Amino acid sequence: MNLLDFADQEYINLITYKRDDTSVKTPVWVAEYENYLVITSSKSAGKVKRINNNGRATIYVTDQIGSSVLSKPLEVRASIIDDEDKKQAALDKIIKKYGSMSKMFIRGSNENRAIIKIQEKE
Repeated sequence: MNLLDFADQEYINLITYKRDDTSVKTPVWVAEYENYLVITSSKSAGKVKRINNNGRATIYVTDQIGSSVLSKPLEVRASIIDDEDKKQAALDKIIKKYGSMSKMFIRGSNENRAIIKIQEKE
């Protein structure tokens, strides 16, 4: 699979890395925006902290609880989108893809929301 093939999946596991190189996996929703993948999270989430410390990440297709490996893993680069207009546009893509289900989980102010950009490893 190439990077944008993951945008067609319902769930992917995002693996981020702690400072000691310990991996942490999190099942997430994903959408495509401007030829890369986007994921939403709380700004205070551990994955956001880990991405800010080290943009190395790995993704693969999984199930809702993240227990299955349903594709070959792909090493990627992760970063946080700071531009407010791009954050909103990316969030709109996620909401459009997941519809009413997203409204249960994505609510409240975007002030505390982070948008994670996933791109091919350089």
